[in-house]
Amino acid sequence: MVSPGAFARCREAFGVKKAWRFWSVSDPSLHQASYEFADQAALDRATSGEALKALVAEFDRCWPDVTRAREIFVLAEEYGAG
Repeated sequence: MVSPGAFARCREAFGVKKAWRFWSVSDPSLHQASYEFADQAALDRATSGEALKALVAEFDRCWPDVTRAREIFVLAEEYGAG
């Protein structure tokens, strides 16, 4: 298990605006973490720096047999309620 506050430290290290964690309802072994960055430069800093290496190392230590993947998405549209 990741130490208490690891997710908050991750948010701080990446400089994200928002972060979300999801667990699959149909397959409890599936987890997704999503991050919202202010701009492309902030994303580039986060994904190419030491913060990501440290985060991956912590996850590998806690969950050594988990397969991980990363994907970058660009927000195309956003709708509000009402």
